[in-house]
Amino acid sequence: MNYERACFIRLYFYKQMKNKTLFNLIFILLLTFHNLFSQVIKNQDYSNLIIGYVYSRNNGLPIEKATIKTSSKNELRYFTTDINGKFEIPNTPQNKIDFFEISSLGFKKVLNKIITDTIYLENYTNQLNEVIINSKSKTKYKLSIIEKLNNFETNFSWENKAAVYIPKSNQNNCIKNLLFAISDYGGVKNLKYLPFKVNLYTVDSLGKPLKPVFEKDIISKKNDDNSLTKVDISKFKITIPDEGIFVVFIILEKKDYPVDFINSSFGIISAVPALKAYKYSKDYIRKSYLYRQCDYPEKCNIWLPQDLHYIMDVEY
Repeated sequence: MNYERACFIRLYFYKQMKNKTLFNLIFILLLTFHNLFSQVIKNQDYSNLIIGYVYSRNNGLPIEKATIKTSSKNELRYFTTDINGKFEIPNTPQNKIDFFEISSLGFKKVLNKIITDTIYLENYTNQLNEVIINSKSKTKYKLSIIEKLNNFETNFSWENKAAVYIPKSNQNNCIKNLLFAISDYGGVKNLKYLPFKVNLYTVDSLGKPLKPVFEKDIISKKNDDNSLTKVDISKFKITIPDEGIFVVFIILEKKDYPVDFINSSFGIISAVPALKAYKYSKDYIRKSYLYRQCDYPEKCNIWLPQDLHYIMDVEY
C-alpha cells in the first residue's frame, strides 16, 4: 500500500512539473508574439502619413504622375500622384522634412518646406507651343454618348454631400432648374422617392466647394419617373460666375427617414436616395466631390475628389 501511494505521489508531481513547463513555454511564446505584434503596430505609424492632392491651377484638373521628392537628413525619397492627383508619404513627420519638390511636365516646379494637403501647379509658359496646345486640348467639356450610356448607381449615408463642378457657359442666363439623376440602389425599390436637400456652392481658390449660396438648403423630393429630377430655383436669379459653381446634393439626417438600414443586393445599406453617375474621365472638367462626417480626418469632414462623375446639372 505504501509503495502504491509513493508511486501515485511521484506520478502526480511529475504531471504537475510537466504542466508547469508547458505553461511556461506557452507563456513565453505568447509574450514573444505580443512583442512582435506591438512592434508591427508601432512601425505602422499612421499619424506620420502625409496625404495630399496636386491640381492644375489653369483648369483645376488633377495632375496624374506628378513627382513628389522629399529630403530628410540628406535622404531623398520619391513618390508619384495617382489618377486623382493624390499622393501619400508614409512614415514622415512634417517637422523632419528639410524640403519637398513637386514637378510635372508642362508645369512649374514647387519647392517648399511645408507640404499642404492641396497643391496647385502653374502652367510653365516657357514650354514649347505644341506642349501647351496639347495640355489645353485635354480639357473635355462634354462626355460622348457612349460614355453617358455607361452609368451606374451610387449610394450614400446620412448627411453626405455630393458636389459636381459646373463651369461658366457662353450663356449668361439665370439658372432655372437644378437637375439630379435620383435613383434606387442595390435592387431596393422606392429609395428614389425619399426626400433630399440641394444647394449651390461657391468655388474656393483650390477649385473645391467653399460655401453655400443659399442660406438654407432646399428640401426636395422626386415625384415622377423622369430620368432627371428638377428643382426650381428660378426665383433666386442665379448666374454662374467666371470661376464656375458647384451643384450639391445633400442627404438628410438619420432621424428624417422612416427606416435607417435596409438589405440590398450589395448588403446592408442606409435607406436613403441614391444618385446615378458616369465612369471617371480624367479630362472631363466636371469633377465630383464627396463630403462625409466621421472620425478619420484624412477621409472625412473635407471635400474629397471622386473617381466618378455624379449626374447633376443646371438648366437655363
